[in-house]
Amino acid sequence: MATFHVQVEGLTGLTISGSSTPTEDELTQFLNDGVHDVTSKSIASNPVSAEEFSRESAIQTSNGFNPGTSKILSVIRESGTDGEWYPCRKERIALQYKVTNPESLSYASKYNPVYMVTQNRNVHVYPEPGSSNDGFRVLYVNSSPEEGDGTALVHGSSDIKWFPNNKVYLVVLYASIKCLEHKMAAYTHTDEDTELAQVIAGNVAAMKASYAGAFAGGAVQRQPQQPQQQGARR
Repeated sequence: MATFHVQVEGLTGLTISGSSTPTEDELTQFLNDGVHDVTSKSIASNPVSAEEFSRESAIQTSNGFNPGTSKILSVIRESGTDGEWYPCRKERIALQYKVTNPESLSYASKYNPVYMVTQNRNVHVYPEPGSSNDGFRVLYVNSSPEEGDGTALVHGSSDIKWFPNNKVYLVVLYASIKCLEHKMAAYTHTDEDTELAQVIAGNVAAMKASYAGAFAGGAVQRQPQQPQQQGARR
């Protein structure tokens, strides 16, 4: 599969390098921003799709795991028996004492565990976890874009981990829009540059319509109109 760098160049008609406008580093940032934007808009338009963007933590044997997001889908805790996992119900942090008090109606047992999230997005599970088949796992919406092999997502990447394959093209489309907008902003107000900016603006508008349509249930053009040659590679 072509890298995102190549795909964006193909959609925009721009030549992107370490010293171009935009630069390769800026393209990398646009791609990461695109992952966040597509994730947010997809879940907002269809909450059920949240699991398509999810990742599961490793087994945690102490409280305080921070997933980097407040979008937690579920938490499960092992009961002390290997492989016996029970779903945790969410409770307010104000009940932290009551869930540990056997005489309270809010008491949490290994078979009816609870989890809480602090203001810093740290996850706490009760009964408190331990190392002997008493750990917990968290399923949450990923907030750290990665290449398919788990390394950082960069302009030379070609796939995205923790992300649905059928929405990867939207990240490329988002990055293409941002690259063209960045290019337009760099033009001076000469007659030639004004004309080129108008050409790019038309392509940006078409791409934005396709991008917005993906979250509104409308038809999405997978290949937006290619820029005219006169405004392509500068």
